[in-house]
Amino acid sequence: MNFKNLDNLKKLSEPELNFLSDEIREFLLKNISLTGGHIGANLGTIELTIALHSVFNSPSEPILFDTGHQGYTHKLLTGREGLFPTLNTYGGMNRFLTPKESEHDLIEASHAGTAISIGLGISLARKLNGNENPVIAVVGDSALAEGSSLEALNHAVVENTNLIVVINDNGYAISEGFGGIHEILQDKNGRAKRFFSEFGMDYFGPVDGHNISQLKDVFSNAKNSKKMPIVHAKTIKGNSWKPADNHPYRMHFSFPFDIKTGKSVGNNIVQNTYPDVAAKTLKEAMEENEKITCITPSTLYATGLTSIFNSYPDRCFDPGMEEQHALSMTVGLALGGYIPVIAYQATFLQRAFDQLLHDVCFSNLPTLILSMRSGFSGYDNPTHHGIYDISYLRPFPNLTILYPKDSQELEIMIKDSLENIKSPIMIMMPYGPIKHFGSTKTSDITRPELVLVGKDTLIITVGNKFEESKEAAIRTNSGLMNIRCLKPLKDNELVEIFLDYKKIVVVEEAVLDGGIGSCISSLITDRNINIEVLRLGIPCKFVEPGSNEELSEKYNLNSDGICNAIKNRWPS
Repeated sequence: MNFKNLDNLKKLSEPELNFLSDEIREFLLKNISLTGGHIGANLGTIELTIALHSVFNSPSEPILFDTGHQGYTHKLLTGREGLFPTLNTYGGMNRFLTPKESEHDLIEASHAGTAISIGLGISLARKLNGNENPVIAVVGDSALAEGSSLEALNHAVVENTNLIVVINDNGYAISEGFGGIHEILQDKNGRAKRFFSEFGMDYFGPVDGHNISQLKDVFSNAKNSKKMPIVHAKTIKGNSWKPADNHPYRMHFSFPFDIKTGKSVGNNIVQNTYPDVAAKTLKEAMEENEKITCITPSTLYATGLTSIFNSYPDRCFDPGMEEQHALSMTVGLALGGYIPVIAYQATFLQRAFDQLLHDVCFSNLPTLILSMRSGFSGYDNPTHHGIYDISYLRPFPNLTILYPKDSQELEIMIKDSLENIKSPIMIMMPYGPIKHFGSTKTSDITRPELVLVGKDTLIITVGNKFEESKEAAIRTNSGLMNIRCLKPLKDNELVEIFLDYKKIVVVEEAVLDGGIGSCISSLITDRNINIEVLRLGIPCKFVEPGSNEELSEKYNLNSDGICNAIKNRWPS
């Protein structure tokens, strides 16, 4: 099948377009069942995307998808059918959208809330250049509630540009939708029309997002609107696939699966993860302490908190895809005498940078932040790796940062934090299956743990590199330290240990700029200690998608890479 001729697409009759949508649905199910991918999100946008490309002329009339996980049909229609077998492989097709793949993708679209702002910027630039071609921003209903989306709408309605906003309204973010805007969009009594009309927009809808003929008519009318048009398309996530009907997230994403049942197949199912252990420990704490509350911004599926939300609905809050608001809200809960625990994927935590600094850290109230998927984060977009966190978080005053090496340390860190918390504490944890390395040697979980004693060389490692570093330490007859508390460093205790060594190697699955290696080097320099330091980590760049094993090998952070780096630096 050849999907890639956009000129021919515009010549197809309605029955032919409907047949094409069926072919694409069959293609996506067949291919994504083998590779894994965002299946539910894409089955809901097939007809919508066909209609968009039938009316608009990409790339001269660019279509910006917010977020790019709904862009598989767009990829097919723009000539990338042959890339689909490479999805979720190293160097393969991107899970989202990227300019590296096609001229039809203007932006990296892997975080929500960006398309309207960028689309307005493009439209303003075109207006200045006398270009009247429209720019189309396709925004999920939950992404519409993002602060940046609302800021962009507030601006866009007063600019006379050719920006068109299309709401892909399936009632879900990743989990089910929530909040006032969600309620307006779901209301069948015309509240959405009144809302957007009062906002100053030309509202079209709601339109059936699976009726290509209706969509084409509405898009053509929007293209000729004299005011800023907003098209409200009602879609069904996982449309026309029965397994999505019985799934809490409508099969938003899946590893390779059986098409008939939707159940995962193969060896991709991780039985026990860091979020699972964190959720179990947190649930036990909430059973004992009624003052503990739990928050996550629309990432229940990834943070393992579903059971807690079901057990304690009055003390659990999911404000939707509103990372900034969610974090500032913890300050209010703490002021009210509660202990807020908020869970993020690391890539989304960075969106609340200012709220963490200005609100949480400055207020210096008891707040526990669980940051998940720190370090390499698999085959999502380069923006999803949590490799910048240590560098940007360490300068924040009043913030304690802990990193466990295994399940036991994670449990102890959460329990101790909740029992003794007086100021903000962050616990980072990596992506993938949780590790078990046996008993921890020190009663104070914030103190560094000297795991192995070496002769001349000491390897200091952050939790997610403990296993590789331990193997390298054994192979090179080096000492090994599990640092555990990344901020504040236990300076005096560290220096006391350093004095027994001539060489120090710091291993971290994070960018080197501003990382733990830099902190150790500064400490040694400030104390005027005569020790050589070798920093092993990631260069300051956007890292390609890949498994932990693939990327650790690429950036010399597996045991072989660590051993080779030591031997190259200090040849024996």
